[in-house]
Amino acid sequence: MSVAESTAHPLTTAKKYAVNSKLLFSLYGVIPLSLFIVFADKLFFNSALQNQFLPVQPAEWAFWAIVFNFPHIVSSLITLADKEYVTYYKARFSKALIIIIAGVLSVNYVTPLLIPQPFAGAIYALFFAFFATYTMYHVLSQQFGIGMMLMKVRPTKKYEWWRWTSTIGATAIYAIIFAKDIIQQPAFASVHVYEILVGIASIFILAATIIGFSLTRDSQAKIGTLYVYSNIAMLIAGVFFLLMDYPVFVIAIPRFVHDVTAFIIYSTHDQNRNSEVKNNYIYRALAFLPFPPLVLCPLIAIGLANGIESAAEAVDATLLGMGMPEVMKIGLQITFICGFFHYYIESFVWKREAIHRHAVKFN
Repeated sequence: MSVAESTAHPLTTAKKYAVNSKLLFSLYGVIPLSLFIVFADKLFFNSALQNQFLPVQPAEWAFWAIVFNFPHIVSSLITLADKEYVTYYKARFSKALIIIIAGVLSVNYVTPLLIPQPFAGAIYALFFAFFATYTMYHVLSQQFGIGMMLMKVRPTKKYEWWRWTSTIGATAIYAIIFAKDIIQQPAFASVHVYEILVGIASIFILAATIIGFSLTRDSQAKIGTLYVYSNIAMLIAGVFFLLMDYPVFVIAIPRFVHDVTAFIIYSTHDQNRNSEVKNNYIYRALAFLPFPPLVLCPLIAIGLANGIESAAEAVDATLLGMGMPEVMKIGLQITFICGFFHYYIESFVWKREAIHRHAVKFN
């Protein structure tokens, strides 16, 4: 099967493609695969994988660090390198980018210079918590939004409740993983922050599960119903893997589903948008290569993202050696600025009425 066939099906011509809904649904197969690994580890390997081989974060895997997280953000920005898009979005994007850059640099550069360390530390913590929450909101919004679209059901207030209860529950889970040392401290009497966060995660994921199932009652398509069920399963699996102490799967499953889904959509869009005329500046410059945008989209994004990260790390290594605070790292600013901008543009560029949707359909 060719790469094109594996990511999309033809529409009216050989050059037009639609995102394959069944392919998007198949990505959730990572959930039963992860469950199989955990049960096999417990039953047959005496938790050897858990204790000796599996990392806390998937970013410790070289392949994962290269392919996931930042590359899909870069891919979304590559899609915008189009004269019509730049003209259409210029005012809206410019204003947002100025606000984002000013906000990020104010927190990480101005704060440590003007505010005493204890207060500055509290500001950093709140800022990181906001970014983490926004990240979870973005990840779940993409997957839930696709689910509603595949069910052929318009988002309602109930959908918003589903999205927010899931976001709160998922953020609590991530806080448990990434702030493990801090949350071991007692909060009230003998009750630890860890126990409070587990309770919050469990309650909100339970609420999200109930709301999610109720949304499927209005579904007009089986594939959409199955897709929403898969998102519910992803939430429940997050709690399960957390309690079983396999944090790597808590992080890896939604990141894998989200990023690969994004790559499929971006690649299909870029292929259709640039199949006859190279509207995108980057694909126009690389027209001499014997590969279509469907293939080039993820490859360029991965290469460019890793190049940016490597350059930032090299500069940061020098600056840190000169005494620069960690919060001022160039790589960190790039992550925040690109991340916030990505979350912002993704909140509207793929809506039904947006011009991006002219070049991508789902089947």
